[in-house]
Amino acid sequence: MNDQYCEPARETVTETKVRKSLFIAHVCICRDETEARERIRGISSEHRQANHNCWAYRVGTLKREEYFSDDGEPAGTAGKPILGAILRQELTNVLVVVTRYFGGIKLGVRGLIEAYGKAASEGITASGKISLRARTGYEIWMPYDMVKLVERLLDTCDTGGDFRSSEYGEYVTVKCAVPLECSESVEKTFEEWKNSRRINGWKKAG
Repeated sequence: MNDQYCEPARETVTETKVRKSLFIAHVCICRDETEARERIRGISSEHRQANHNCWAYRVGTLKREEYFSDDGEPAGTAGKPILGAILRQELTNVLVVVTRYFGGIKLGVRGLIEAYGKAASEGITASGKISLRARTGYEIWMPYDMVKLVERLLDTCDTGGDFRSSEYGEYVTVKCAVPLECSESVEKTFEEWKNSRRINGWKKAG
């Protein structure tokens, strides 16, 4: 299972002028449709005086959802080229809203497609991108003498640093986020340890 994906490294706002029209590209990091729709409403409200607020988003790490809108521009001239810019960079968890303030010169169908695609591409380039891994969360309870063994297991599957934390009480509780590629083997090991009473228990966590 390939658990790797890319999303924007940062949120940006960039401006592009095409034949006196101003195109403002807002690149936002959104990890679900609800968040994307809220950001669209916010940007559209902020730029309510603009002629158009066209957009496209792609969200999800395993199952991807894609939507776009021309917001009154001729069909296929705005939302689709914006989505095309997202797909060319193989991004997910991204929303791009391109706001247009009309400059008085009509661009035509081809001109609009090129202008919206260019604005979106420049915004995405300015945002950069980072490669991440989809993960499953776990919580494990264990006696103190099992801590190093559990940590060694997690270290072998890229689950250290920010992806792991420990709480110490009567028992040790480890919370971690394991790459999906490793989840099956990790769960099998946890279950074996539980059955042999080497750990107190484990569960998937949100």
